[in-house]
Amino acid sequence: MRLLSRRALFAAPLALAPTAAGAQPSAVQINPAGPPCLLTTAVVGERFRITFAGWPLPIELPARRARLLAAFPLAGREVLAAAFAGDRSPAEAAEHGRLDLVALIGSDGAALRVLGVEMLSWQGPGGASFDTMLDAPGHGVALRLARVATPPERATRSFHLIWSDYLAWRQGGPLADAAPRPPRPGTWQAALARIRGQVAALLVPPCTTLTLNLLAPTGLLDPQAEIVAPPG
Repeated sequence: MRLLSRRALFAAPLALAPTAAGAQPSAVQINPAGPPCLLTTAVVGERFRITFAGWPLPIELPARRARLLAAFPLAGREVLAAAFAGDRSPAEAAEHGRLDLVALIGSDGAALRVLGVEMLSWQGPGGASFDTMLDAPGHGVALRLARVATPPERATRSFHLIWSDYLAWRQGGPLADAAPRPPRPGTWQAALARIRGQVAALLVPPCTTLTLNLLAPTGLLDPQAEIVAPPG
């Protein structure tokens, strides 16, 4: 993880910016040998339902700010990224910061499921901020999450932390952390890696319905406490 000035940040070769929804995907390559799978979305009460043609169960996410982002190649198939709010109300967003999460959806080789959940963006107190851009370099060997973050104590000095996290597909389970080296202790990257492990443990039994109550114990919904000032 590096600390960069604003000038150096804009000179970086990778444009680190929030993932834009753009044209929403209408089909996803769920399995390598199969045809692209058509998908449809609908808001049903407080849930954002994603239905995949030919699969018995839809994927359901919290409906607040829910939208499809893009599909990314990974291990010969595609993983669908869908964003949703990690805050429960406008009042909570105003007090603790607007938080968006991204669910990574695809097949584990047998079942269609949620394969991972990551922090997508956050605008926190004191000028703290966090953004992610997703891509799949190297013909989909791994999913890359390029991060740029501004700690609150640096917000007025135009300095940013940048790093990349990597996720790999694995048979029969959630996406695996594929970092080329362990993150430095005490960093935002290390805090996110710890949270990622807790989220992955929740997703070991195949999950098709995500709720904020399910995710709350992992710390993913409280970046101020768990990432900016991580426990212990």
